[in-house]
Amino acid sequence: MKKITPNALLWALLLCLPMIAGAQTTAKLLEQGVEEYNATRTYMNDLTAKNITQANITDIKARMDKAFALLDKVIKEGNSEEIKTARYFKLNFKYQYGFANGMIGENKKIFDIFKEIEKDFTGYSSSDFPLRYVFFEKNYIIKWEDFASTQAEYYAALGEIAYNLNKYEDAARITRLALVHPNTSDWLKYVSYNKMLDINEKDGSLIGVGELQDFALQTIKSYDILSDESKKTVDEFNYPRVIRGVSLLFNSAEANRTPLALTRCSEAAPIAAKYEPRNAKLLDLYSLCYRNRQTGGVAFHTGAADYAQDAIAVDRAKAEYVGLAATDYLTKMAALNDCPAYEALAERYRFWNKTDLQAQYTAKAKACADEQAKALIKAEKEAKKAARASGRSGGSNFNLYVGAHILPLLNTNPKRDYGAAVDFVFGNTAVEFSYTKVKQNKENIFDLWLSEVEGADQDNISRWDGFKAHIQPKFMERYGNDLRSYLGVLLGYNEKTFDEMTVNVTNDLSGVISAATFKPAVTQYVAMVNFGVMGLGKGYGIDAFWGLGANYSHMDTGNTAINREEYTIDNPLLEYRKDKYFGFVMRLGFTMGINFGRGMD
Repeated sequence: MKKITPNALLWALLLCLPMIAGAQTTAKLLEQGVEEYNATRTYMNDLTAKNITQANITDIKARMDKAFALLDKVIKEGNSEEIKTARYFKLNFKYQYGFANGMIGENKKIFDIFKEIEKDFTGYSSSDFPLRYVFFEKNYIIKWEDFASTQAEYYAALGEIAYNLNKYEDAARITRLALVHPNTSDWLKYVSYNKMLDINEKDGSLIGVGELQDFALQTIKSYDILSDESKKTVDEFNYPRVIRGVSLLFNSAEANRTPLALTRCSEAAPIAAKYEPRNAKLLDLYSLCYRNRQTGGVAFHTGAADYAQDAIAVDRAKAEYVGLAATDYLTKMAALNDCPAYEALAERYRFWNKTDLQAQYTAKAKACADEQAKALIKAEKEAKKAARASGRSGGSNFNLYVGAHILPLLNTNPKRDYGAAVDFVFGNTAVEFSYTKVKQNKENIFDLWLSEVEGADQDNISRWDGFKAHIQPKFMERYGNDLRSYLGVLLGYNEKTFDEMTVNVTNDLSGVISAATFKPAVTQYVAMVNFGVMGLGKGYGIDAFWGLGANYSHMDTGNTAINREEYTIDNPLLEYRKDKYFGFVMRLGFTMGINFGRGMD
């Protein structure tokens, strides 16, 4: 055997060094593949259908091939978590490459690419996540929520491409999947509903009459909820707004006047009226509703009457029919002794030259105003009489204070709250009764914050309507000539009904994800210590206050079918808030109003 000398061994090691230095771990290969994917996404951010070229497509393909060489090696040699992550990025890279081909108009090519990845792309569900990987020494997690919107986008895009290639049956099937996907954005819903109308124009056998009517209504509703930026895009590219849906609903209901078809027409008309002023087709839709007695409430008739007056130049006969029909309904709904309503009705009849009806409601408005004036004079006399009687009694200086809560009134509709407080003041003691009608308030999440619930903030919990009521004894001390500082003990009762919300729920046993609708409600009992300053003079009053306390609450999720012990609900309020819980509450505000009495002296 040949003896190996020390020099020979040294040279052998030196020759192996490049091989040793060049070896890379699968984690490093994954990092490089992800880096290439991220760089390509950034590169594509500047590309649009207007500026993309074939050279860009070639460049993206080269980048993808480079990344695939790295990711394929990870799939072959990595651990289970690395393999799942590499496959995920490889799949998404191919999706981005297909998307780029779509921007350049290569419909056949993008269709082939999307069909190639369809099984893997649509096969992902929440049970496949999270995915974890290390990227430049930092740990990253890919959640189902990070991918779900891309999956919905895939359905919408593939449906569009199938339509462009005259594959209408495929287009209808795939677009339906986009519409039922819980993560489809408002914009994609708008696009997909309109795409279903496009498909129907090409092949009327693929969509039923009732379904088509619903799609037509949804095109109007989906446009209505688009952001201002998205609506500008619709106008810029001359996409459909609402009138196509109006025409389809009218023609369908005119041909077959089923209750459901007419209901859809009455839903569509007020929404479409916001975007299509002075349009004869919309007058037809309103007319159809009135001819078949399928209408809404006061808001519906008020909107129809206003629209008809604005559209008189388009078709006077149609406008007059709608305007008078709406006004006639409003006369039946006018509240007794509502003077402004009578005046408005008289003005509407004047517009349509119905002088007899104009005179009738002008007289009602005058009689109503006279009656209210008499009632006000009587109330003032009685108040003065009571004040004089109180003064003569020489008692404890009784005051009756009625004040409105000011700060809630500063909000804008529909978030404005209306409330008032009534104080019965006996010298240096008082009892307050208060009631506030609440609209669209944000929820107090102190209990969730205290429990360190992840993701719990006011922006991902729906707003609530309801009321707050309380009784509060006050114990006063002199603070100034007409002022008293006070300590109050507030005992309150609140009822809250949250906006209906549709969220994903996961069956903990099967892992199946579905969408469920909840309408939560909360009943609260409140106890607080209040501090304040009250000032009462002759004819006026003010009360400023702040307080601290706690509430004891009962919560109902509004969906008896979903048991939180068996399901995981993708909403912190519904998932983590207990059926019964305590919370912290603060109060700050002031009231201003009228005082009946001598004031504080």
